[in-house]
Amino acid sequence: MASISRSSLLPQCTSCVRRFTRQNLDAWGSQQTRNISKKAKEAERNIVVKLLKDVPRYGRAGSYVPLNPSLMRNRWFPARVADYVPVIQLKQLKAQELDLSRDFSYGVRAKLEEAEEDEEDLVAARRYVRPIEIDVLSPERSIELLNTFVPPTIDFYRQRIEQERESRPRFGASGAADVLTAAAMASKPKAHADAIYGSVSTADVVTTIRGALAHNDEAARVILNEADVKFLTGHEGEDTSRVKQLGVFKLEIQLGAEEPLLRNVRVREKTAEA
Repeated sequence: MASISRSSLLPQCTSCVRRFTRQNLDAWGSQQTRNISKKAKEAERNIVVKLLKDVPRYGRAGSYVPLNPSLMRNRWFPARVADYVPVIQLKQLKAQELDLSRDFSYGVRAKLEEAEEDEEDLVAARRYVRPIEIDVLSPERSIELLNTFVPPTIDFYRQRIEQERESRPRFGASGAADVLTAAAMASKPKAHADAIYGSVSTADVVTTIRGALAHNDEAARVILNEADVKFLTGHEGEDTSRVKQLGVFKLEIQLGAEEPLLRNVRVREKTAEA
């Protein structure tokens, strides 16, 4: 009978069940729950101790700092790093509004300043670029090495320009055509008998000399540029940087010494077999 009477008290229709459930949910939702973070829980468990030694990130000797009880019990108190604070003394400290917090910067600031100075020194060292030291040979020594490794005559091979043969008389041609041909031949400048295709320039000479100097470590240090070389003979006009015909020509190499080095450049005909 008790079960029957209890079931009769429960809501029977759907709307009543819904209203009853909503009332229960509202009652549950009105309850407030308190969530305490892990740090807050640790702070509540900490006890205030008196430091007997300077401890980095905590404080100097004589300071009052919070500490985990297990750390105090197992390590700091046996090692005489800190001492317990009686309850009466703790109440007096709180009444005096004494700072009982931990000094995280104690014992670390000096190290940070040293680290910053080290970083500045490192940046300055990175900015400093050590100059490249090159042991430059003197002009006199360079001339001696050139005189030793460069032969008296430097050979080059070029193809000769074939000269045009004089045109034979054409039978049946008009006199006007012959006059025009003769005028064109007369106006065309006649090439040198030993003219070559292209030329031999001071750049070619410098490249050849550098190849001869490359076989010796000291001679390879000789600094030779195109401006240090010029043709004394065989050049056309004021252009002393090239020759354009076959033959043997005088070459001057000046590196700042008292006397320049003289060499011969021989331009030979390049045959079909070569």
